Amino acid sequence: MDTRNTKPSAWYYGLGALILLLGCAIATAVLFFGARHLPTSIAEVYDLDRLTQTIVPGSADLTLSRTEAYAVYYERRSVVDGVQYLGSEMPPALECSLTLQDASREIPLVLDYVETNKYSTKGRNREGVLLMSTTVDEPGNYTFSCQYPDGEAQPKIVLAFGQNLVWEFITTIAGTTAPIVGSLGVLGGAGVAAIATTIVVAVKRGSSLYQEKDL
Repeated sequence: MDTRNTKPSAWYYGLGALILLLGCAIATAVLFFGARHLPTSIAEVYDLDRLTQTIVPGSADLTLSRTEAYAVYYERRSVVDGVQYLGSEMPPALECSLTLQDASREIPLVLDYVETNKYSTKGRNREGVLLMSTTVDEPGNYTFSCQYPDGEAQPKIVLAFGQNLVWEFITTIAGTTAPIVGSLGVLGGAGVAAIATTIVVAVKRGSSLYQEKDL
């Protein structure tokens, strides 16, 4: 039986297109299901209700259940229990401490004032800027305290203690890296497979046509 004139049908070119379309569909699904919660996660990062407000001079008891980066924010404009506080543009000099109550161990607070690292609420009744940062390596009950160096009781200002918003934002975005890389990998693999299929079909059809001419 002579099979020299057997050649793949032109319809086989559609196989490459089908592979590419399937790859696009799978990549889209991977990206969608991997990143669909991103807007909600970002909104949760900037949920200011998670920050504990403290009127300074003064202290607050905190229950920190996670070992992670935390921050102290100076709220130059704030509202606590219906009372509005308005501070100076620049944060004042303060002496602050974070102490693990059970062990009486003080956790270092690093001055980390970054003017551009700030937040504000709609209506601008709350405006905060990063003042200090720290890392908690042991869950537990803590006491956060701040005083003026000279012992003065005025002016009253508001500090907010909680998760480092920038660090949380970065880790939230990084959490979507896997689905993005995965979707790009699927799309790239489908593209390579589609091109390879098209080339194989074209080569085989060209070879068959050449053999027909020789006959």
